[in-house]
Amino acid sequence: KSLSSLSLTGVFHSFGGTPDQVKIIRELGDFYFGINGVVTFKNAKKAKETARQIPLERILLETDCPYMAPTPFRGKRNNSAYIDYVAQEIADLKGISKEEVIAVTEENARKLFLLS
Repeated sequence: KSLSSLSLTGVFHSFGGTPDQVKIIRELGDFYFGINGVVTFKNAKKAKETARQIPLERILLETDCPYMAPTPFRGKRNNSAYIDYVAQEIADLKGISKEEVIAVTEENARKLFLLS
């Protein structure tokens, strides 16, 4: 099979790439992009622009414990309770509700990990 005929699926964990890289990766397969607390940092312009470009149906929320805690916990030990801050930032960037972000990204995880 040629590479173009394969259907690749996976996750780019703690994705820190650019919008151009997102385009290239999306052409390669049905990849998901893990977005973590970095997207909440005040000066994380590239992370914010990249998150805006990724379709919500391709985003997974990450805490990446114990590192990369979101604002307002930056510099402290991260934990999964802070994922709400990542969801809110993505909602703000995309102009949608946090509840929609949570519902869609939860469904994304269920699909990826074959959960019912």
